[in-house]
Amino acid sequence: MTRLLVFLVATAGIAGCTTYKLWTEYGENQDEGTIQLSYEYRKFENPQVDERAGLETARARCRDWGYKSAQRKGEDRQCKDGVESDCSKWLVIREYRCLKQ
Repeated sequence: MTRLLVFLVATAGIAGCTTYKLWTEYGENQDEGTIQLSYEYRKFENPQVDERAGLETARARCRDWGYKSAQRKGEDRQCKDGVESDCSKWLVIREYRCLKQ
């Protein structure tokens, strides 16, 4: 009984793990003025990302291209390992648009 209790407590702790993720550059199109940033997470992770860091990364890239700033355009989530209903690894891609003013 004690082993079962320890197993259940350990499983519950793993199931809801908050993990901190960093944005990485995924793609860019200088002609269109768009930047894509991404991060990956696993099935039982509760990913937390620094929204300001993502925006600052996009703004810096836009400034390198001669734009003034950037704003969030959209986000997509894709299953990298498995199927949508039972995915063990997700990829989140966020797109930013460069702003002229």
